[in-house]
Amino acid sequence: MKIQFLGAHNCETATTGLMCLLVDDVLALDAGALTRNLPIEAMLKLEAVLLTHGHYDHMRDIPTLGMNLFLHGKSLDLYGNTLTKQNLAGCLLNGTIYSRFFEKPAEKPTFRFHFAGPDTPFKLGEYEVLPLDMPHSIPTLGYQLTDTSGKKFFYSGDTGPGLSQSIKNISPDLLVVEVTGPSRYTDFFTTEGQHLTPELLGRELQNFQRLKGYLPPVICVHMSPGGEAEIEAEIAALSAELRSPIYLAHEGMTVTV
Repeated sequence: MKIQFLGAHNCETATTGLMCLLVDDVLALDAGALTRNLPIEAMLKLEAVLLTHGHYDHMRDIPTLGMNLFLHGKSLDLYGNTLTKQNLAGCLLNGTIYSRFFEKPAEKPTFRFHFAGPDTPFKLGEYEVLPLDMPHSIPTLGYQLTDTSGKKFFYSGDTGPGLSQSIKNISPDLLVVEVTGPSRYTDFFTTEGQHLTPELLGRELQNFQRLKGYLPPVICVHMSPGGEAEIEAEIAALSAELRSPIYLAHEGMTVTV
């Protein structure tokens, strides 16, 4: 699997984009920087978008993707949980902020929403998708993707303490996990917002290693740009401590699983 990081941060700046991964040019995970970083020809090749949850930075470009698809007479499948559909339909695609692309055009709506249930795998083209509940401030799904060769990678979306228990029954070849702030925010993120710091990630990875007997490479995403240098230094120290590859993603980066 080829994984492109179209957006790897929780805030957009001139050099950072909101969360969005592109798998093999056909499947998007979250849509924070989807239309910002794809030409129209690439958008029209998309087969589906898997949404982790209903926060703005993970679904920001769904309305503009919808307009591009609508103008080209295309439709697309979206997957996610109930609250994600409610937030999209009620807040963004509500006919006031932007067009009701779950209903328009009437004969073939631009978006078809499918509810993904935790621990309920399903087939999506050439992939098997396994959604898992993640600990976060609102209901959130992480996704494990398995391709036809058996390669697996897991994307957490937003998560917090308890990650290792949520993923204890999977064995991915790559983990893509959020690390929102430096470790000086550990106490805050433990009680507020449910995010990870390098310190908290270290605890979760050690728990995972004890449970599974191995540790896959880890790529960190969802960094706050203002604290990124501090996060990067702490992640480098964690990687050295655990003697395993752990590093930050950046916009435009591509990895292969």
